[in-house]
Amino acid sequence: MSFSLFNYQYRRWFVAGTTFLSVGTSIGFVLYAFQAFVIPLEEEFGWSRTQINFSLSLGIASSFISPVVGRFLDKFGATKIMSISLLLVTLGFLMRGSMSDLWQLYLSSIFLYVGIPGSTQLPVGKLMGLWFPKIRGRMIGFTMAGNNFSAVVTVPIATFIILASGWRFTFYALGISTFIVLILVLLFIRDDKNYDFESENKNEGAKGSEKDYELSEAIKTSAFWFLTSGITLQQFARTTVVIQLVPHFVAKGVSIGLASSMMSAFGIFAVISKLICGWLSDFIPSRFILIAVVIFQMIGIQFVLADRQELMWIGSSLMGLGIGAMGVLGPAITTELFGLKKYSSIFGFINMPIALPIIIGPIFSGIIFDRFQTYSLAFNLVELILIIALISFIFVRIKPNQNKIPIINK
Repeated sequence: MSFSLFNYQYRRWFVAGTTFLSVGTSIGFVLYAFQAFVIPLEEEFGWSRTQINFSLSLGIASSFISPVVGRFLDKFGATKIMSISLLLVTLGFLMRGSMSDLWQLYLSSIFLYVGIPGSTQLPVGKLMGLWFPKIRGRMIGFTMAGNNFSAVVTVPIATFIILASGWRFTFYALGISTFIVLILVLLFIRDDKNYDFESENKNEGAKGSEKDYELSEAIKTSAFWFLTSGITLQQFARTTVVIQLVPHFVAKGVSIGLASSMMSAFGIFAVISKLICGWLSDFIPSRFILIAVVIFQMIGIQFVLADRQELMWIGSSLMGLGIGAMGVLGPAITTELFGLKKYSSIFGFINMPIALPIIIGPIFSGIIFDRFQTYSLAFNLVELILIIALISFIFVRIKPNQNKIPIINK
């Protein structure tokens, strides 16, 4: 084995590990760990659940910024964009630690959500495709599992730290942890702007892509629009159900500690789902897996609505199996259909309509809870939306009579 290939084999695992941590500190800290802060903020400031949940709706910033970040990633490379993105996340957490008014919660949320696209899915698909061309799906699964692994450990840890040292100190701790990951990105992340992947992938035995689409070409395919519709509608399961699971369980009489443990079960099964579905996507078309995981989500919602705690545990686990895979399958199916060359630009555009469930989901669930003291109506309506998402995924395919036919080695 040549020294060049040895260096390539050695370095790519640092890239994968750092990307895993970047995803975990961004999505995991920002979305999942926030559940531990809902009740403390409610008690500290007297804010309503609707007011607090509106900060989650500001996740629209992620959707609106995604196409721009995608273009910058394709142009400037992952190192710069991931570093800037993680810096914004760090600043957002530090701002939350010192906030005293509601508008400061909202401003910090914008910083956090603007930082998410460039530190998670947009660079992950491309980095794993470049560094692990033969096992791309499995490595996307591993790196995207970072956010669910974070959910497993950060919700109970954040709850413990809040009880021991207060919510302000906990936000500062999250900010410092994110900054450490930023330093790792500067040290280890390299992409096609900095490394000769063509020769290394040739040594790996990987075939060059014959299926690269420009963004202008991708948006002319029906597959693009069915995929965008399905991913957008499926996000209601996350923004209306998953981010409300801990408050939902507490409202049903479960202790905050046990509710956090149920959320950890969600995280564990989400990690398992990412790893399994990432592996499967290297062998079968991802659209089939997408259909299966949406069905898991629909079943899981009915279980979390049950009154028995053992059924809630099962429901949280099923939601983990269904939701966890989405972080893998979105990047995987985008590269399957449209290639790596403009992956970040295309996937950034696909993510833009997710603004709709991000805006509507948290506010709607908050209004429903404030009025009825239960999330049941909101969760059941998500079931209907998931049926439409499932139908959309059925039609995600590139027709043989189009000019560029993606060659999927499945």
